[in-house]
Amino acid sequence: MKKIFEKWFKRYRLHLLVWILFIFYEVVIIGLIFGDYGDFFTYAGHYACVLILFYAHSDYALPWALKNTKKAIWKLPLIIVFEFSVYIYASYWVDFLLKAFHVFTTDSHFKLTYQFCLKYIYRGVYFIGYSTGYYFIINYIKEKKKTDELEKQRLNDIIYRQKTEQELSQAQNAFLKAQINPHFLFNTLDFIYHNVVGSSPVAADAIITLSEMMRYAIDSDRMGDYVLLGDEIDQVENLLYLNQMRKNHNLSFRLNYDEQTRNIRLIPLILLTLVENIFKHGNLVNADHEASVNMYISDDRFFIKTSNLINKRVATTSNNKGLDNIERRLKFAYGAGVQFTYEADEVGYFKVVVEIPVAQLKAHGGSSKFLKDAGKELLHEPVGLQKIAG
Repeated sequence: MKKIFEKWFKRYRLHLLVWILFIFYEVVIIGLIFGDYGDFFTYAGHYACVLILFYAHSDYALPWALKNTKKAIWKLPLIIVFEFSVYIYASYWVDFLLKAFHVFTTDSHFKLTYQFCLKYIYRGVYFIGYSTGYYFIINYIKEKKKTDELEKQRLNDIIYRQKTEQELSQAQNAFLKAQINPHFLFNTLDFIYHNVVGSSPVAADAIITLSEMMRYAIDSDRMGDYVLLGDEIDQVENLLYLNQMRKNHNLSFRLNYDEQTRNIRLIPLILLTLVENIFKHGNLVNADHEASVNMYISDDRFFIKTSNLINKRVATTSNNKGLDNIERRLKFAYGAGVQFTYEADEVGYFKVVVEIPVAQLKAHGGSSKFLKDAGKELLHEPVGLQKIAG
């Protein structure tokens, strides 16, 4: 209650000050000049009528009458006549009640005579005039504030557009550089492949797998908005294969899915990012604590669930920006129906759950470009890595 009063006082403190000065002027100064003073209840009753008239006219009557310019020609006179009638009648009843409670005894104060009506019509004109001026001043301030905000927004838009154009120019330059870098990368892998294929088939196989993954990553921005999940699963298996080679096939990792799951169209690099997060922060060398990725459809919802033992030996300053980015991308692509949660439980497992309505997947998976299995072709057709780089 105290906060409400403080908020109200902060908003209307200037009003209170002006009304206090005005009432002081009318009661004290005019009283001193003419030697005519009333009692507290008389002042309280009549100033209450004045305040109601003032704010009813500025806050309700004028907005209603001036809302439609064409109708204002008859609405404005109508509402003013109504306000005068109510004000005169309310002032009369104030005097009537004051008389009934013996606050004053003279009859002239509360009789609804012609002179009584003229007196309060004059006073009503006085306050309605001030109220009208107050209304137009407040509206001018509001319109000026709105204009200032629009101007500020316009300037912000100009700044944003200039910044966007600058970033676009930088992106174009980066794109031109990226046109050169992949060719250098694949040509280098081609050279390495030809030099090791005879002496070390395992190393050559690793090069083929790596080149396929690199091609997938480089071409991810040209695949379209959605890709077959099966394509990304293939790259996850490649990633697992390379890591198993590095760790002498001692990693405990299980990837579970079915053919129905492979045919789902999903925005790219979701699954790969989740799996890379497991390799980066998980403990996969403990056979008793196998890391797992499960993908399935249940109750018209598609699920991706990951679970891995946290590697406490890996020093990390991760703030989960990668996971938060996945959540933003999924919700942008599929809407608020997406559920994305992650947590570290009490036994040291880190778990991620992605849940997407199947209807949303079908509605947003209309078109995609797919990578050709160039790396696998090379395993059967040892003609060099030019096919991948091409």
